[in-house]
Amino acid sequence: MQLGIVIGPRRTVYFYAAGPFLDLFWANQLPGLQSWLMFSRLNRPGVTAWITAVFYFIFLVLMLNQHEPGTFPQAGDYFADPTKTPANVVVLTDSFGYDGQYYYRLALNPFTHEKTEFGIEIGSPRYRHQRIFYPLLAWLFSFGNPQLVIYSLILVNFTALIMLGYAAGCYAKFVGRHALLGLAFSFFPGFLYTLSRDLVEISEACLILWGLVTLAHKRTVIASGLFSLAILAKETALLTAVSLISQKKYRVVAILPLAVYGIWQLFLNWWWGYGLAETTPKNIGRPFVGIVEGYLIGYEPIRWQIFAIFLAVFLIIIAIAIRYSAAQKYVKLSWLLYTILLVSLTKNVWIESLAFLRAASLFYLFGTAVLLQTKMRVANICLIGVMLTWLWLAANLLTA
Repeated sequence: MQLGIVIGPRRTVYFYAAGPFLDLFWANQLPGLQSWLMFSRLNRPGVTAWITAVFYFIFLVLMLNQHEPGTFPQAGDYFADPTKTPANVVVLTDSFGYDGQYYYRLALNPFTHEKTEFGIEIGSPRYRHQRIFYPLLAWLFSFGNPQLVIYSLILVNFTALIMLGYAAGCYAKFVGRHALLGLAFSFFPGFLYTLSRDLVEISEACLILWGLVTLAHKRTVIASGLFSLAILAKETALLTAVSLISQKKYRVVAILPLAVYGIWQLFLNWWWGYGLAETTPKNIGRPFVGIVEGYLIGYEPIRWQIFAIFLAVFLIIIAIAIRYSAAQKYVKLSWLLYTILLVSLTKNVWIESLAFLRAASLFYLFGTAVLLQTKMRVANICLIGVMLTWLWLAANLLTA
């Protein structure tokens, strides 16, 4: 913490306190201080990466102090046979488990051709297999050793968060904002769920954000490759490629991701012997109906309401800010497409915050990109709100 004074307009004397987060408020208030902050040591992508790493590392340490790494996939005995699974995975009794168990199964053998292997059955295997990037990386990090997969899944997500934190600082600086404002990207509360459940959204968001950074620096080939990998992480990244078509100069960037998606889907049809439409869960429906039905089910009323309000407030802020934002057309269109997707999800997703916050990852990422390219001071307030929400959920998960 540093204390000082700044002589402002009309010789007004301002007293200020500068620290990693107070900086974000004062930077837009005091002209003299703003110049100092923009060249301060905190205004570096490496700082955002370190802060991201420290906060998520503390969360992981506390989580692993209470739960074994083998609980992260949330394997349930409906799909997993505890007598046949690797010894270090925990199988929950009388449970369907959660999606992380399928990515764990794929990480044991990403080239699987079997619905049941290692004692774990994959629900809708063709649908799950399309999200191959995260489990494939975990398999590589485990050197093909089934006993190490439970740890490599956590390591991959943690590493991706650090890389996302660095990209966030790069993006914030590129659009003329303090690097620390990039923390709004990496402290999306939904990433706590993804990290603690061995899910794919962190990998997808990391690749998309790096794609935005490289595209901003006119490295179109690299950006195209990153967007293609994002599609292999989760198919929803396809909407980013679609939005690139809206701007003529970026259409060439969309060619490879669209081709990768099409070829990958055709390959999976051949590999599993049936098409995506036969196994895709019914997650898309009429707009807003799923939200209402999810609320009425009341599975987790307090947490559901908190994060539904969080997303609603964020939606309103971006809807107001988007007309004043200097963001590229494809960024704004991406946010709009992910907004439509989010509100069109059925009760299967809106039944619990774990599911709909995961689904909101790219809605939030592109909304943040839009907000950072406005002159509205609400961006600073949003960061504080996001971090407080992140801290609340972290504490909630650790005490549940």
